[in-house]
Amino acid sequence: MTNETSVVAQVPASTSNCGPGFDVLSIGLTLYNFIRLSRNDSGRIEPVGGRASDTAIVSMVTAAADAFSREASVGACGFSFEIWGEVPPARGLGSSAIIYAGTVAALNALHGEPLDRKRLVAIGSDLDGNPENVAASFFGGFCVSRTCPETRAYLDTVCVPVSGELCFVVISPEVRVLTTVAREALPDSFPMNDVVRSLNSLAYIVSVFSSGEYQKLTDAVTDFIHQPYRERLFPYVKEMIEAGRGAGAYTGWLSGSGSSTLCVAPPGKAREVGEAMSKVLRANRVDYRLFQLKADNDGLTVIGDDGRIPTISSRTDAI
Repeated sequence: MTNETSVVAQVPASTSNCGPGFDVLSIGLTLYNFIRLSRNDSGRIEPVGGRASDTAIVSMVTAAADAFSREASVGACGFSFEIWGEVPPARGLGSSAIIYAGTVAALNALHGEPLDRKRLVAIGSDLDGNPENVAASFFGGFCVSRTCPETRAYLDTVCVPVSGELCFVVISPEVRVLTTVAREALPDSFPMNDVVRSLNSLAYIVSVFSSGEYQKLTDAVTDFIHQPYRERLFPYVKEMIEAGRGAGAYTGWLSGSGSSTLCVAPPGKAREVGEAMSKVLRANRVDYRLFQLKADNDGLTVIGDDGRIPTISSRTDAI
């Protein structure tokens, strides 16, 4: 067991689906939450601070700790935890995946790293219900995650670094969308033509990110599986994407299950794209946050809590 008594996990946000890649594609982003875990002698899991005291977050951290103990075959230890950062909850930016990933990674560090990252992603994937956001938070870059067709258990992720010149402009409205609600909006079956058209777009966007020919993203993103149905939960998605593209963005998509909407912009266009997207919400009197981000190609990091805690502003560029 490691000598560390307290560690901090820096965990990047993520955008998932990327249009047609439902439950498969994701990208790590330079927007972060931090989770500090500190051993205690009480044997209990104790939240520190108002954010950590949220009952849903306590339940998630507890579930992650239990799952880690089973997988790593280590006895449960008592710890306190604190969470802070800039990733808004329930906005389609992987906030729940961050909690699961950060908790199991921090516990892994406190116990001397008995598990490799692939096994940690498998734990987080099982907890979060799908692997894409957890994989992007752990690995960074453009991620293609694979699950077992029969059991849906996590199998693997292929990651491709994303150019630092590519900009991800994110509009995050002050509207929460729970993943469970967003999934309920989807039909039980889809027309064959919609599936075929989405598969064509899925194959193409993977090829574009793999080749780095980002200008081809202009024709890469169309989806008929989830986005048309989830747009009904927040009707300004299509309008914001069209406004962003009109201002120079390559493409855009509903981030995860929403409500955040993201546009991918070439160098020098991020500010104009953000302003164009913002006008849509301002016209409809919707409060929002606007982020100008890059892809995080490094993924989750864990450091000893020796006072050198990384600052959010050093890795996040908010417009």
